[in-house]
Amino acid sequence: FPVTIGCNTEPEYFESVKRKLSESLKNLVEVELVEKPDNSSDPANVLKNLENHIEYKFDFREGSDILWLVIDRESVDSRKKAIEAILPICTAKGYSIALSNPTFEFWLLLHVADISGYNQNDLYRNDWTSPAKKKRFIEKELSNILDGGFSKKSGRFNQDIVSIENVKRAIAQEQRFANSFPALLDNLGSNISRLIQDFLDLER
Repeated sequence: FPVTIGCNTEPEYFESVKRKLSESLKNLVEVELVEKPDNSSDPANVLKNLENHIEYKFDFREGSDILWLVIDRESVDSRKKAIEAILPICTAKGYSIALSNPTFEFWLLLHVADISGYNQNDLYRNDWTSPAKKKRFIEKELSNILDGGFSKKSGRFNQDIVSIENVKRAIAQEQRFANSFPALLDNLGSNISRLIQDFLDLER
C-alpha cells in the first residue's frame, strides 16, 4: 500500500529515510512525498496541498492507502487553533497527522542525543539562542552534536541523522513524552514514530 505524506517540514529527512533505509521498507509499500507549491506551513494549506495531490496526481484507494500530514505545533496559539480546525476533517477522511511539539527538529534531536540530559522546559520553549535569531535552542543542539552541523536550508540536511539505530533510538525516546492527541497539542512531544512504523520494518 502506498503511503502519501503531505509533508511541509523537513521533506529531506523522509527522502533520506527512503534512500538510506530502503532495505527496511515494508513489502508492497511505496512512499510518496507530496511536493510543496510554496513555503507555507499553515496546517490548512498543508491539508489543501495533500487534497490537491489526491485529486489531480494520485490514484487514491480508500482502505489501502495511508495519508499523512506532517506539521509543527510551534508555540503560537494561532497554530494550535489551526491544527484543531483540521483535526475533524482529517479524522473524517481518514488522514493521519504527524505532529512535533514544538518543531520537527525535536524529533530529529531524539535520533542523536540522550534526551534525558535536557531540561524539558528548555526543549519546549525552544528559545532563540542569540539576538540575531539565527537558530533556536534545538537547532543549536543539533549543530553542536552533529559533525558538519545542522541547517534547515534546502539541500543542507545532515544525512548522518538517519540510520536504523538512530531511528530506533528516536522511537524509544519519543515514548517519554506526549505522543498522541490531544495531549500533544499542549506538551513537549511527537508522534512521528507512528508514521515511521507505517512504512519501515525495524526488525529486518
